Amino acid sequence: MRVRLLHTADVPPGHVRSAFSGLAPPLAPGESVLFRRPLSPFYDRSRAQYDAAGVLDAVPAPEPGWMNLLLVGVDLFVPALTYVFGLSHLSGGRGVLSLARLKPPEESPVSEEILDRRLRVEVAHELGHAAGLVHCVVNDCAMHRSLWPESVDLKNPEFCASCRALLPPGP
Repeated sequence: MRVRLLHTADVPPGHVRSAFSGLAPPLAPGESVLFRRPLSPFYDRSRAQYDAAGVLDAVPAPEPGWMNLLLVGVDLFVPALTYVFGLSHLSGGRGVLSLARLKPPEESPVSEEILDRRLRVEVAHELGHAAGLVHCVVNDCAMHRSLWPESVDLKNPEFCASCRALLPPGP
């Protein structure tokens, strides 16, 4: 499956490159495209965050053989949670991922190396959902659930053997 990485203008180019640099097989880099649609309609002033489901719905459906992932710098939420790192349509081929909570202000300073690794792990995680994978019980699998940034550090940016076996073969 080829990955189209859409990104908003507030995402630094280095993070776009990092997101592509460690794609776990069978995912393969395709293209990087600036996402020009405004996110302002999805802003919730009472929470000072963006509705992840609304942002996800703005991500275009991918062509066959492709997956679309939108990388944003804004903070995302779903109503039942304080925040989310990302959200994907299960088996829908598209997702959204935020950098905002991968480098929380309380955790200053986080090295760029740690932030880039967290980004690669969560890119694999959201694309895994978009490809049909659910959360995994293997603690270091990219598909294991993460509720806080430090828990992302315990995972690998690759899928475990069981999750990999559920994915279609690569390009």
